[in-house]
Amino acid sequence: MAAASSGGNAAEKFYVDGQGQVQIGDRQYCANPTIEAFQGSQIFQGNFHGLTINPTAAAQTTPDTYEGHYSKSSLRPVTNYIQRPTPYEQVRRQLHPALTEKVEETTILVVWGLGGAGKSQLILDYLRKHRGDYTATFWIEAGRKESVERDFLQIYRLLFNRGAVSEGESIKAEDAVSDVKRWFSRQHGRWLLVFDSADLTEDEEDPSYYDLRCYLPDSPGVQIVITTRAEWIKKMTLLDAVEVGEMEEIEAVNLFFQSSKIKDQTQETEVEVGSIVRELGYLALAISIAGSYVSATPRLSMKITSYLPEYRSRRAELLRQKPNRIVHHYGESVLTTWETSFDAITRQCPGATKLMGLLAFLNNDDILPGFFDQNLGYQESGEDVVIPSIYTVEEAFRCLQAFSLIQWKEDQGSYSMHKLVHAWSYDRLSPEKQRSFSGGALRLLQTIVSGCEPHHMHRIRLVPHVMVNFMAVSQNYAETDSEDRSVLKLLPSFADFLNTVGRWSDVFLIRIFLLKHSQRVLGEEHPDTLTAMNNLANSLSEKGRLDETASMSQQVLEKRRRILGEEHPDTIRAISNLANSLSDQGQLDKALSIQQEVLEKIRRILNEEHLDTISAMNNLANIFRRQGQLDKAVLMQQEVLEKRRHVLGEKHSNTISAMNNLAATLSDQGRLDEAASMRQQVLEKRHCILGEEHPDTISAMSNLAISLGNQDRLNEAVSMNYEVLEKRRRILGEEHPGTITAMNNLAVTLRDQGRLDEAASMRQKVLEKRQRKVGEEH
Repeated sequence: MAAASSGGNAAEKFYVDGQGQVQIGDRQYCANPTIEAFQGSQIFQGNFHGLTINPTAAAQTTPDTYEGHYSKSSLRPVTNYIQRPTPYEQVRRQLHPALTEKVEETTILVVWGLGGAGKSQLILDYLRKHRGDYTATFWIEAGRKESVERDFLQIYRLLFNRGAVSEGESIKAEDAVSDVKRWFSRQHGRWLLVFDSADLTEDEEDPSYYDLRCYLPDSPGVQIVITTRAEWIKKMTLLDAVEVGEMEEIEAVNLFFQSSKIKDQTQETEVEVGSIVRELGYLALAISIAGSYVSATPRLSMKITSYLPEYRSRRAELLRQKPNRIVHHYGESVLTTWETSFDAITRQCPGATKLMGLLAFLNNDDILPGFFDQNLGYQESGEDVVIPSIYTVEEAFRCLQAFSLIQWKEDQGSYSMHKLVHAWSYDRLSPEKQRSFSGGALRLLQTIVSGCEPHHMHRIRLVPHVMVNFMAVSQNYAETDSEDRSVLKLLPSFADFLNTVGRWSDVFLIRIFLLKHSQRVLGEEHPDTLTAMNNLANSLSEKGRLDETASMSQQVLEKRRRILGEEHPDTIRAISNLANSLSDQGQLDKALSIQQEVLEKIRRILNEEHLDTISAMNNLANIFRRQGQLDKAVLMQQEVLEKRRHVLGEKHSNTISAMNNLAATLSDQGRLDEAASMRQQVLEKRHCILGEEHPDTISAMSNLAISLGNQDRLNEAVSMNYEVLEKRRRILGEEHPGTITAMNNLAVTLRDQGRLDEAASMRQKVLEKRQRKVGEEH
């Protein structure tokens, strides 16, 4: 026999035997289902459908009150729960003080966020601490209409002492809901109802739709908490909705340690766990699953550094694992929670599913609505699929946002997607779909970068999207040995774009890819292959790899001479590039001879005002300056500056470069005030157009520091030189020629200040680095 209680304050004990016989007092009844309840109704569990009781036994008076706590499952947070002080305080501040205040209507608080963020656990933590302050609490599973009605039937039986239904009597769900709501309206206690996982659609045509508002009691003594992934439900509350998002890093690390049961919490282990939780985007459920997996896998718990490589290679499989329900009280994996939302989105707004696929090939953060401010098309399963207008895209974004799969960031004016949602949206696509959407995103970005605003900060915001797309496209291209020539046609625009914002390391990656696959797909001597080789040589020069630059430039020249002939403009450009490489290597006489030949040919073939002619004059003037032929250099640089102003305008980067070159030669001539004034103008223009971190801006700062030093403004010069050195170390690296030059310039200024020991030490480092980089004879 199993003892149980029928609910209420003064419930009569009853017993259920193994044959399903129910005995109350000296009376016996037949019960088909299992009944499990506890005397005092602290937790009420069970299914009373089909239980038949004598009508006289069922007739009871409606109670004046009810004290207890109802939930179909445990009302405690998971055993490894980590306190979340920030969202918890937002909940407590809005609910708990109201218990002592006079209120005129039902209090409704919405707690929302991405599936797996820990919304339910947060409210369970609040209940654990404060449920004694309420007359009773009720936990209702609100994911489906059926589960809400099931819980209301159980609450009805509790409140009206109806542990069983009389023979021939049936309770309609809508009657139970109405009676429960009326019951609360007559009460004077403090009651808390939690509608958990109310992940509802607004679409009344959707099969899963139901109106949650029909189930909310209207009584000043009732507080209602709704947990949901559906952002639109925030409209149901006048309070400040509480968003449960990513955990703080220390919270995430502690959760991983608790879940994984790792005892060895050394500094090295903590650093590795920090890397793991960052990779998991500080998402509570994902961290809990990862920790549980490590706990159950001795080889990982003994060597935690093995987890991340395994996760990266088996990401979808690991995230699909279900947590241990006994330990964690979670019923779904990370991916299952999102797939449920995605199914509803597919029914409600098919365009949102296509947008989701496209977003998988952009960066997960700072997704600007302006990306889609035009008609865009992409290939899917061999057919052109067109996003017809910004209005359609806005509707798709609203749908994704309604289920918390993306969030609008007011402060940055763009959308953001959790990094795991972003990874899932990629992993769920078939290889064919991945190729389709990656190509669509490539064409989208190519359109954007080709016509984007010239303002530097807008361009900088595009860089992460360009690189995420490139990495996805290049990986797919390499893995499938694709011969899609459109990719090879579109990617150079990415490299050119990144070059304008000074992201030379990223440019280098793209140009390596383009040369390798152009050689494979197009052949060694195709014009596009030679262009790819020439561009890679330029990137090698920017990285300070001068010998490789000269060697590759020589190859390009030989091929273009053979294929195109001596007089072709591309051949002449190849000659000029080789001369620049030789000049950078210090072979000035050879470089001068070649560059003079280039200028003569270009003048003859083109004309004096052609941009290639002006560039050849600029290159020749730079060699004159390096040779010390300063008067020739100044005259030619003044002509270059005048022509570029006329042809390109004052704000063009080539015009500013011409001004910078002229300032350097004026400084060499001892015309210090003119040089300093011009360098100040260059710095201001580059700062305004390119931004603080662009390599050309940093070079302008370095040049101005030299002028300040020449004018004996040593304190200003030292401060600026330190800033230049710090930025070049961070952006270019310790061994880059630009970094070494910055160190040399700082040493000069320290010497001029009389700080001789510091200057000598720094110059020793410069000498060692240059001997290593360019050899003894440079």
